[in-house]
Amino acid sequence: MNYRLLWLALLSGPVALAQHAPTFSALPETSLTATVSTTAVSTEAGVRYQYQLVHLDDGRIWLAPAWRGQTKLEPARKFLNYDAAGEVDALLMQALNEMAAEGWELLEIRTVNQPVQAVQKVEKSLKFNDPNTPVYTGTTSIETSSQTRYLFRRALPRP
Repeated sequence: MNYRLLWLALLSGPVALAQHAPTFSALPETSLTATVSTTAVSTEAGVRYQYQLVHLDDGRIWLAPAWRGQTKLEPARKFLNYDAAGEVDALLMQALNEMAAEGWELLEIRTVNQPVQAVQKVEKSLKFNDPNTPVYTGTTSIETSSQTRYLFRRALPRP
């Protein structure tokens, strides 16, 4: 068997295929940068505050420092919990409403959207009138991760 001929065929096959398929241009750098949005409230001079952070991340609500003895709120663990996203929203709204009722003031809402992955795909379809000249359609999808945190404060009594 002629190994040189086999080797040449293996090397030239992908090169020949690559010559016929279109290529994507590089993604613009602005599409892969994180977006941070912060809403802040002004502070009063001379007043000391106690702070509470509520952070929503991956289906859990984190509390720092512990609020009412809890550092984490999450929906009930079930085998198939189709209502998990709704339960997380309900737990978050309940915690925010209870904090407001206790006198905590919403100081800041911060949302970070971070691109995680970009996928580019080329699809080939044949024209009905000329199958020798295919039409290539390219799509790019960007998957992002979003995190939101709420910062509360409450004025400390003066000594």
